[in-house]
Amino acid sequence: MCLIGLRKRQQKLEQKIEMYETHIKNGTLPPIIFGGRKNFYERMKDKISNQEWKDLRTRQLYSRGDKSKKGNLNMRITVDDCGQGWLEIANPLGRTNGKTKSPRIKVPIMIPYRFYHQITNVVMGKQIGVNPKGKPIIEHQKYSVEIIRKQNEFYVNITFDETEIGRVLDFKETPQSDVIAGIDVNPDRIAVSLCTKQGDFKGSKVFYLHNLNTFSTNKRATIIGQIVQQIKTWLLENNVGGIVLEDLKFQKSHDTDKYSNRNFHQFTYKKMLNSLIRMALRNGFSVKTVNPAYTSVIGKLKYSKNFGISVHEAAAFTIARRGLELQEQLPQEIILLLKNQITTKLRILVASMEESKKNTKKVYKKWLQTIQTWKEYHNWKLWSILHKTVYMNNQQFVFKI
Repeated sequence: MCLIGLRKRQQKLEQKIEMYETHIKNGTLPPIIFGGRKNFYERMKDKISNQEWKDLRTRQLYSRGDKSKKGNLNMRITVDDCGQGWLEIANPLGRTNGKTKSPRIKVPIMIPYRFYHQITNVVMGKQIGVNPKGKPIIEHQKYSVEIIRKQNEFYVNITFDETEIGRVLDFKETPQSDVIAGIDVNPDRIAVSLCTKQGDFKGSKVFYLHNLNTFSTNKRATIIGQIVQQIKTWLLENNVGGIVLEDLKFQKSHDTDKYSNRNFHQFTYKKMLNSLIRMALRNGFSVKTVNPAYTSVIGKLKYSKNFGISVHEAAAFTIARRGLELQEQLPQEIILLLKNQITTKLRILVASMEESKKNTKKVYKKWLQTIQTWKEYHNWKLWSILHKTVYMNNQQFVFKI
């Protein structure tokens, strides 16, 4: 049934591609229904009233930005001396005879605190000089404004272009700055660890997100924004030039505990990473994303005890080192653990295992073979075995199997 569903989905997507290619070739646009195609069919079936359909068709107003017209000609956002935001809407119906300019309807708006400085900087423009009469010359940035009516309330969306002075690095590139930050994102905290370009530990800090899942979407976004600003301040204070993050494509490779993995779909993991990337690009940091596989187990078994830091800080340090393309060699202590205690434990389990558990027995035998010829394999193979067989408790190795 799963394959049937995937094939149907593939057919629909192929039909869409064919339709769009035809429109591109002919220079035409696909038909558009104001109010939504789904709602149109609902109205045809009389599932929504005529008034509801009219409301859906008239609930949106949009004005494109224009740099030469103070950012936007028809819908303009201003801020008064008291910091109150206002929306000015041009009303051509109120124009009197002989007048070329339309009067403006002026209504107060509430600008969210987390976007206040960013929005006011865009809509108010910046002074670039003074004219011969001594008046300031203001350069405006274009911004588009959209008004949407939802349940008798009006929402104003503003869209503008951001200036990015940072850069996202290619997977083959490495950060060139003297100090690099690795960032480990979790449901309840963000751990940031600093390392030099040689891969040496320089410091770390944890930014907590207490009870994030209990808040509404808007409140959650506000908290994430505040934490990201705190991270930015700390990075700038420590002269960080580049950050290394987990690649979203490898989200399921994140090897944290079961509680964290279970909660990853509930908290805005993607929003956190995107917020961190946007912050970095705005502030001139280079950004690199890496596969986070086994970063937690490597950090826990290799760095946590040595530097006296938490598992998450150690994972963040491992992420930073991976961004520098440094290989995580196994310490002698870990190699001896694999060759002695883990090998002995696996042999005892294989010898005493019942026939009904032949699949598990087969896996254990494969692990034993990997440990015996460990130099022939990528280090991740051994870290994987360690992740599945032992964990740390009070800086002591404890068997999982």
